[in-house]
Amino acid sequence: MPIYALVDGNSFYASCQIAFNPSLKDRPVVVLSNNDGCVVAANQHAKLLDKHLKKPFGKGGYHAATPNSIMFQPYFKVAPLLKRFNTEIFSSNYELYGDMSQRMHRITSEFASRQEIYSIDESFLDLSEFRHQDLSQHAEKIKQRVQQWIGIPVAVGIGSSKTLAKLANHLAKKQQSGILDLTALCEHTKDALFKQVKVGAIWGIGKQTAKQLESHKILTAYDLKKSNLKTIRKQLSVNVERTVLELNGQACLEFTDNLHERPDKQQIISSRSFGQLVEEFEEMRQAVTSYTSVASEKLRQQNSVCKMLTLSITTPAFREDVRQYHNQISIPLIYPTDNTLLLSKVAVHALKQIWQQGYHYLKASIGLSQISHKGDLQIDLFAPDPKFSGNPKADKLMHVLDQVNKNLGKGSLQVASSGLQQPTWKMNRNLMSPRYTTRWDELLRVRS
Repeated sequence: MPIYALVDGNSFYASCQIAFNPSLKDRPVVVLSNNDGCVVAANQHAKLLDKHLKKPFGKGGYHAATPNSIMFQPYFKVAPLLKRFNTEIFSSNYELYGDMSQRMHRITSEFASRQEIYSIDESFLDLSEFRHQDLSQHAEKIKQRVQQWIGIPVAVGIGSSKTLAKLANHLAKKQQSGILDLTALCEHTKDALFKQVKVGAIWGIGKQTAKQLESHKILTAYDLKKSNLKTIRKQLSVNVERTVLELNGQACLEFTDNLHERPDKQQIISSRSFGQLVEEFEEMRQAVTSYTSVASEKLRQQNSVCKMLTLSITTPAFREDVRQYHNQISIPLIYPTDNTLLLSKVAVHALKQIWQQGYHYLKASIGLSQISHKGDLQIDLFAPDPKFSGNPKADKLMHVLDQVNKNLGKGSLQVASSGLQQPTWKMNRNLMSPRYTTRWDELLRVRS
């Protein structure tokens, strides 16, 4: 029987901000989504403000989907409430969060021979080799190391399947220690804990599946654990059947060891909503070039090339005062490439074909597909010379581009057609903190 642990950063985005400003530890902290739209992260102090959402505060009330939670509320609606309780508010700082995530995963990987990175703030560890040790003590070492090295608090859940480890992590967050080892508990104690967990909170059980289970009087994790396998498979699906088996300690979900490398992406998308609606072609061209640069860099990071580029542009779908337009085009490439210059030219060519003047655009998206591993290029006798594909000089240029941006910060060196000045279409991030770990000019200064 395997033993897995799920290590999860508590309120990760907010914790990243607090790590560089410890004075915020006892204050409400929230992080906003793209263009400072909605609350997407909140620390425990901010979540305590949920009780003040029972009565609408501000014009229009709160988001109907989450009437009693600060999470995912439109910022403009909850801003007065947040300010009333002296909440520290941040725009999303993805560069900081991504770097802190890599640091956290590297630290936790040292505590197991196998690691599966599940998300930006979660990873599974295979602790089977430590089964004869005190796993709670091992988990405590993980917590202390991460807290000491990067200042991020984590919770650790341990179980004999990935679903149980995930469930243990959910329960661990409600305990002061932040650790729960289900493998050390008797069945009676585990069942008592499972009765406290609603079925919709189980990993892999979506909203619609939860409603179906509830209609069959399966309301908690305990109810699902004790349910009839044949009935579950017949009335629901084999995936829910696997979840039942996992809750009973039978590991059905494969452990993907990506400690040293992750599987290559088969599609890469770079997409953002604009800070302001775009009306002019030149502004859209700059945005499309910028997004293509981001996508092609990700392509090179996994040593891949693509043979298809897809561009889509759209107006705001939910605004009745704006004329609606949406279009998409895919352009195949003669030779697979990872070259930013070539892909940018293709993207601008695609934009010229679908651009319509007179509309107010909200979003553009670049997608790279038909991705394969970069290797020797097979030349087509009747095709044009592959100036940007398989060319040593072009590859060297891209390597220099990536190295400069890695050493000096993203965007330090870029394609001129993406704009040399701060464009109006850039995301609104008016409350963004410094990128403490990836920018030399934004390093934290400590005064003696």
